[in-house]
Amino acid sequence: MGQEVIITGGRPSAFSAPGLMVRRLLRHRRLVRHLVVRDLKVTYHGTVIGYGWTMLEPLLLTAVYWAVFALLRGNEDPLFVLEILLGVLVYGLFSKTLSQTTTGLVGYSGLIKQTSVPREVFLWSGGAFQTLRFMLSCLVIPPTMLLLGVDVDWTLLLLPLIAIPTLALAMGLGLIGAVMHTHIRDTAHVVSILTRAGFFLSGVFFGMRHIDEAFHETFALNPVAVLIELSRSTMTGDTSLLELEWIGRTVLVCFIVLLLGSIVFVRREAEAVKHL
Repeated sequence: MGQEVIITGGRPSAFSAPGLMVRRLLRHRRLVRHLVVRDLKVTYHGTVIGYGWTMLEPLLLTAVYWAVFALLRGNEDPLFVLEILLGVLVYGLFSKTLSQTTTGLVGYSGLIKQTSVPREVFLWSGGAFQTLRFMLSCLVIPPTMLLLGVDVDWTLLLLPLIAIPTLALAMGLGLIGAVMHTHIRDTAHVVSILTRAGFFLSGVFFGMRHIDEAFHETFALNPVAVLIELSRSTMTGDTSLLELEWIGRTVLVCFIVLLLGSIVFVRREAEAVKHL
């Protein structure tokens, strides 16, 4: 039990690190839940619409992108609007989780120095918060489909499952980034640039059906692009553009990255805290 509470002791082995992180999170799950609720209240405190911003924000962003990339090109396909909306939601979950996790240790440095709470609790609470926002935002999809005259298929119920590999990928990269950020504060700026570039490379406002088939396999090398495309397939029930190999590879990569991130964080976080 002491090994799980005193996290600045001996460095755990790579094999035991992921399990140790899971046990710490389970032990402090109430604190994680409290931090998520706190972030939710702080984010929407004092606003007129309140939690409604979780649905209104992606809708407004989608309207802007649709005006730029659809109306100017003369494309009024209602599916295109929905594809952009899903791209905004999935990529938003990935990029916001990655950015928040990367800066998490520095952002919570005051609390980290004063408490003996495992540091990953603060990072995972951020990921849980972004996932909750994603889930709330997904509620806008069915009424938007009906408004645009698109049939709602039962496969849309699978959409929340997309959050699992997306969160795994973002948290894995973020856990590594959090350790790096304590040593090199430029890390946050690099992550910001990369997430902006990834926005244009991950098919947020275009999809596989908009690019030449010869480039599909190359496009599928981007895990986030595949996750976005997979989210769109839950809306239509059509997975013909996605090969099972690409989906399996993407999910595997997401969880391997999470595993590596957990190992790096647990083995290096005690040293990283010294640089806060």
